[in-house]
Amino acid sequence: MHSIEPTLSHLQHDIDQWLQAIKRSDLAAIRSHYAEDVRAFDAIKQLQFKQADYFAHWQQCLEFCQNHVAFDLQDIQIRHSADLAIMHALLYCAGVNDKGEVQGCWMRVTQAWQQQQGQWRIFHDHFSVPFDMVSGAALFNLQPDAA
Repeated sequence: MHSIEPTLSHLQHDIDQWLQAIKRSDLAAIRSHYAEDVRAFDAIKQLQFKQADYFAHWQQCLEFCQNHVAFDLQDIQIRHSADLAIMHALLYCAGVNDKGEVQGCWMRVTQAWQQQQGQWRIFHDHFSVPFDMVSGAALFNLQPDAA
């Protein structure tokens, strides 16, 4: 029987490499972390993305956020078995607008990872921003709990 611990350390490494690829705006490296049959629920634009449409969306996001200064996870939690893992965390995403001001917000992210041919791959992404049910407005000013 083999230990799951190396598998978890590999997953943690892959999550870090995914984050670094985003910070470099390296679409090919970002894409390398996803399964071919990825299904994603992003916080913007449309209800869901599948396969190639998701990477076209990633390209648009990278072009829109060329001056990003942060894409950082906090409160990461991972549940895993030998070949499946769920990662959920809070994500702070920020960039510099055309006036030189930093704009950013906290979001929620959940990812489902699966071992495929010996590599961890994301087969489901879910990014979301809470909203006020009465006004329908996104709550971009929320901060993580201090506790």
